[in-house]
Amino acid sequence: MSQVPRKLPEEEEGDEEEEEEEEIVGLAGYADGAESSDGDAESGGDEAFLDFNDPFSTEVKPRILLMGLRRSGKSSIQKVVFHKMSPNETLFLESTNKICREDVSNSSFVNFQIWDFPGQIDFFDPTFDYEMIFRGTGALIFVIDSQDDYMEALARLHLTVTRAYKVNPDINFEIFIHKVDGLSDDHKIETQRDIHQRANDDLADAGLEKIHLSFYLTSIYDHSIFEAFSKVVQKLIPQLPTLENLLNIFISNSGIEKAFLFDVVSKIYIATDSTPVDMQTYELCCDMIDVVIDISCIYGLKDDGTGTPYDKESMAIIKLNNTTVLYLKEVTKFLALVCFVREESFERKGLIDYNFHCFRKAIQEVFEVRMKVVRSRKHQSHMQKNKRPTPNGTPRMPL
Repeated sequence: MSQVPRKLPEEEEGDEEEEEEEEIVGLAGYADGAESSDGDAESGGDEAFLDFNDPFSTEVKPRILLMGLRRSGKSSIQKVVFHKMSPNETLFLESTNKICREDVSNSSFVNFQIWDFPGQIDFFDPTFDYEMIFRGTGALIFVIDSQDDYMEALARLHLTVTRAYKVNPDINFEIFIHKVDGLSDDHKIETQRDIHQRANDDLADAGLEKIHLSFYLTSIYDHSIFEAFSKVVQKLIPQLPTLENLLNIFISNSGIEKAFLFDVVSKIYIATDSTPVDMQTYELCCDMIDVVIDISCIYGLKDDGTGTPYDKESMAIIKLNNTTVLYLKEVTKFLALVCFVREESFERKGLIDYNFHCFRKAIQEVFEVRMKVVRSRKHQSHMQKNKRPTPNGTPRMPL
């Protein structure tokens, strides 16, 4: 299936060679493995002006670290969520032996870096500059294989969390208790309780009770991994309260029961209203996005194959057999609003469409403000970089 374009047209092309040089310096002995996946070529020019050691870098594009022991499922998670790989195909992935970095720039809101770390990294290795890595990190995802003996994983988790917290107390620590598809419901609950208890006890023994760990039961064979990643990403979106407030106003004035704002490429929902999220509801939304994009890719292109399968005219209505209507509307070329509406409320479709028009206009205004902030920070970072001397001590020439 063809993917929706992943680059904003406003983004500028950057000097990637300069960017790679700066990464290698920071990663020292592990730099042999510091490579960018295909996403970098598409990600535009945000990184061209950003240095991982400067404060503007992580404000514009937060960094998410994927860590855990070998064969815990880190690379499989990344491939399934961001590359639409079939879960069964991940069985043939080779073990990661070097640091892999990918830029995710689907929209102004879903805009971050993912760093996939090999499980054998030794934090005590003097060639590993862990301070530089953790200083620019927004979230650290630690993946634990629930079907394996997780005592070693818990020891590595404790070491990783304590080291990261000392460098950057603002990191969000997210624990994915992974591969739970092979466990019974009771075993899932018991495993989560045991890991939660042991991890927090280890922190308490070290006098670090104030560190907060978030736990998620995940599997690449259902939608749990997408929902967990959604919650991780939402914490990195500064505009989240504004988006949630707009959704609350929209549903209260339209008679809608539930609404999600989705990134259509990854199926991560970047915001929802304040009502609780039901897993079955979320799965229906994901399935609807798949159907809409698949059909659009087949029938939405022109005869010569040109055009965009997902555009401002994209819309879908699916009526379920429980008097509920699923309603999807395009918000931007990367975002979709998916709503759950009762049939009797959907009879007022004109009101819903008018309110949606107001909602989309408000989202675009938030989007524009975000872009101005990004450009401003890029400019400030660029100016700071030009003020730094070159390695031989001479001032940099302004570009």
